Amino acid sequence: MTPTAAIGLIVGHGYTKAQGPGGTTCFPSVAALAPTHEGQLVDTALGAPRASVIEVDDGSTWIAGTTALITAPNQLVSILDRARYRSPSFVALAREALRQVLPEPASMRILTGMPAAWFADATARQQLADAVVAAARPWGPSQVTVAPEPAGVYYAYLFERGTLDLGRKAEQVGVFDLGYRDAGVAWFSAGRYASGGSVPGGMVESLGEIKRLIAATYGLELSPHEVDLAVQRGGLTVEGERRTLPPGSAEALTKGLETVVATGRNLWPNGGRGLDALVVGGGGAHVLGEALRRAFPHAYVLNQPQLAGARGFYAMAAMAAASGRGA
Repeated sequence: MTPTAAIGLIVGHGYTKAQGPGGTTCFPSVAALAPTHEGQLVDTALGAPRASVIEVDDGSTWIAGTTALITAPNQLVSILDRARYRSPSFVALAREALRQVLPEPASMRILTGMPAAWFADATARQQLADAVVAAARPWGPSQVTVAPEPAGVYYAYLFERGTLDLGRKAEQVGVFDLGYRDAGVAWFSAGRYASGGSVPGGMVESLGEIKRLIAATYGLELSPHEVDLAVQRGGLTVEGERRTLPPGSAEALTKGLETVVATGRNLWPNGGRGLDALVVGGGGAHVLGEALRRAFPHAYVLNQPQLAGARGFYAMAAMAAASGRGA
């Protein structure tokens, strides 16, 4: 009997992340209808390679991630509200992620996430689960569990040492999940989700300001994902030379962080001082971790924080698959 494959999947507003038996993937959460000519898919050096084309159940064909950014930059689809779960573009993003981490057909136990602010919406939760089931259909049947996205960061903390840490599970834990378009703030008590919410804005507002600074300083017009890559690398290339980020970039990155900090203080008992641990994950953690530690000295940035959510969901899904129970 083929064992059930565990999958951790997050189709975020900025990036799609997944971990499964075939490894880990992370790519921009943008999709575009696959370019065609006289009804045929473009298959030339100037178009999308056939291997990158994703067909969804309504018959439409899509390209996703970096392929879409390069091939169809003016036709990108990126839906930001809850309607995204009903769009074939969302199914295409999830299917592309599964293609990269699932090497062969299998039954699947999938744990996926949605913004904490949307989690109370039962209709949206079901639409997300249905979309993931549809995305996984080419590989086999799937059982999908939906959780708030900060739960993935929390699970990464619980499984950080390779197995479920029961001592950490008993703790009072705060989570900052610093995402692309929002910052998730959550509280977990003795292994259970106690409460949480989302602060709009996320990294994209800071990246927009840095994008303007780069244009004014270096004359480059970059996409938000290109700016994000420059921030992660600490600089960019201009006319063949390595340049630092423009003056004002550091201030732009911490713009809005006070609201995130205040949300945590209001959510957690005693303003967070009584927490056993305060865990930081998400794509913004690598640049905002130090600033958060000034407000919360016990804040702890996980390894590879952008992938922490998918990694945590995968660990929990794997434990559920091994035990034959729901995640």
